[in-house]
Amino acid sequence: MDPHPLQVFLQAHLASDASAVLYLPNVLPALLPHHFDASSHLQKWIARVNSLIHAKDAGARWAGLSLATQTSIMSRPLMMENAQSWTGAAMPLLSKSEPAAVLKAAVRLLLHMFSAALDIPEFQRQLATPNVPKFSAALLALAEKHENHAVKLFALDTLVALIPLFPTLHKALHGPLTGLCLRQLNGSAPQPTNAALLEAASRLYAVLPVTGGKVGAAALWRKELDETLAFAWTALLSVRTTFPHDARLYPPRSQQPSNEDPLVTVPLNIDRLRCATVILSDLLKFATARPVQVPVGALVKFCQALLSCTPEEKREQGFVDPSTRGLEEAAIPELWSLGCRTLIDLSTCIREHLSSSIPRFASILVFHLERSLTSKQRVYFLRGLISALTYSPALHHPILPTRITKTLLAILSILLPSQAEAQGDAVASATKSRKGKKRARDYEGDEVFKMADDVMCSSLAEGEMVLAAFDALCILLRNPYVAPATHSLACRFLLSVNASLPLLPPSQLSRDLHLHGRVLDKVQALSLEIGEGTSSAMSKSLGLVIHELRSAWYPQETDPQRALDLLIHPRLPPLVRSLPHVETLSLFRAEESTEEKEVREGLDIGAFGTHAAEAVDATAPVSATPAWSATSFTAPHMFPPQQLRLQPPTAPPSNPSVTSTSAPIQATAVTVPSAPAVTALPSITPVPASSSKVDAPLRVPASQPVAVPMDEDVDDEEIPSIDMGSDSE
Repeated sequence: MDPHPLQVFLQAHLASDASAVLYLPNVLPALLPHHFDASSHLQKWIARVNSLIHAKDAGARWAGLSLATQTSIMSRPLMMENAQSWTGAAMPLLSKSEPAAVLKAAVRLLLHMFSAALDIPEFQRQLATPNVPKFSAALLALAEKHENHAVKLFALDTLVALIPLFPTLHKALHGPLTGLCLRQLNGSAPQPTNAALLEAASRLYAVLPVTGGKVGAAALWRKELDETLAFAWTALLSVRTTFPHDARLYPPRSQQPSNEDPLVTVPLNIDRLRCATVILSDLLKFATARPVQVPVGALVKFCQALLSCTPEEKREQGFVDPSTRGLEEAAIPELWSLGCRTLIDLSTCIREHLSSSIPRFASILVFHLERSLTSKQRVYFLRGLISALTYSPALHHPILPTRITKTLLAILSILLPSQAEAQGDAVASATKSRKGKKRARDYEGDEVFKMADDVMCSSLAEGEMVLAAFDALCILLRNPYVAPATHSLACRFLLSVNASLPLLPPSQLSRDLHLHGRVLDKVQALSLEIGEGTSSAMSKSLGLVIHELRSAWYPQETDPQRALDLLIHPRLPPLVRSLPHVETLSLFRAEESTEEKEVREGLDIGAFGTHAAEAVDATAPVSATPAWSATSFTAPHMFPPQQLRLQPPTAPPSNPSVTSTSAPIQATAVTVPSAPAVTALPSITPVPASSSKVDAPLRVPASQPVAVPMDEDVDDEEIPSIDMGSDSE
């Protein structure tokens, strides 16, 4: 018969105080609830735990308190039986000079015993009611006076968990607890307040209204919110002394000039603003038993004041200290980040009650996104924009959705190769002679000394900016108020990125090699969502559907299973027209409208779908196919064609008098590698010979001769011109 587990632990691991400290990390995970069933070893176990708790060695006391906590978790009857003795032994340790590990173990044991039997009134009357106020007072002393930072944080977190369980017992401690929180949240300079301590004190300050009971909790919450807003306004006005005071945006401020040192006041008030925004965030997440009135107007005004700060504002009257002005201008990016955080909290907590202010917020955010900012600053604004558009109704505005979409496309244009670089590479490849290639030969290993940075996203902040911009674009493309030309341009942009990104090495996109897969997943998911319009479009999106079904990343708003269901069971009838929409012919620049071309040129984005055609390899073999052919698309979300063929110019005609103005244009054959995890697309449809819709970069007038580059080794002789208007072979 196997020995009882408790007997093994007592004899082999807990026989002495030193062995108990040594083997405690192995004993605690091995304890199971069935080990504490009725057994003759239970009394020996409890006696050993009590002896460790009362030991003179601090390590043994830590082991005894930890074993008592684990025993209480595994066996509720044993906890209720020994709660009085364990409480009497653990409570005095909080007022003694004990190591941090012993204090944390004692606090953990007492918190569990006070909160594990809330459904037993007699246990609460005898144990919790007389001891919880003493326990909270001891925690208050630890949080205020103890030197160890970890002990302070643990004491504050314990109070946050304990006060909502016993609100009435903490009513007498409301004043001392409030004073403790306000001292921690009053800001610090020149070093800012510790982030962990700030978060813990703010959470404690946000749960203090429960001490007022079901009726008074709402009034205490509103009082704390109003005081926090007043504190935040004072700090904000203190860092805007050299800027004009807009009475419509800011409350009245004191006319008395401040004689304090700006090197101290500016960092101090910035830290106070940070504390105030954290408090507002926790107060908005506070849950009360009864409804509360949220001052939406005051919160929106404060958030708009933070976001509306710009360094270009000048005060026309009065003396402006240059050093103070410089410090306050340097603090503006911090004000923007705090405003974006406040906007995220507002939109997340009050949601549809913020809908009337969303156009104003969107205007401010897009104004900043159009400015020349750093990638880190743009990430703040993009996250605020995403939150505002996600948790509120659709943005019903005739201009803003289109304006925001254009701004996002301009941000994401870094993912496309430069048009000038593509054309330069193509021209150099086509015109460079054999001797020129020899002269341009690089030395082996010369790439080590090249300092040029060819990475598209040169920093982690730029990668986060790109991901956030795709999330925002996903929301904007669902808005019906986006102009058709801008929507079409966005679809063509996604197609171009979808075509070029799979062929791009991850190291060329960013130094973070994981960014390539994350961006590609977002592009493909967004392309799949765009293609969910009709069954005809979905049938062409089978490759994307299959890829998304087996992808490890699923966007929150797009369900690949839903896309597959739409493909199998279409909700709309198929298209019956013979030709698709203009915006769906994404590979042909000649098909874009004048308005769409103006939008594209205004965003300084090159033509889509032309990079592969321009980077033609001069050494590629010549194909005998006599016509230009490309894959026929019915939606702007498709993957690039598996093979894009451009036929070369034909030889001079034998009879120059026989010409044709409608002959198809031909060029050298080129093969574009297929993207990974993509199924074959529909069959290739040749363009009719009479069609005039040909890719613009490849259009050559029939009357203009084309000079064919020749090798320099060939004798210098006159080269006959080629008549492109001839249809002779």
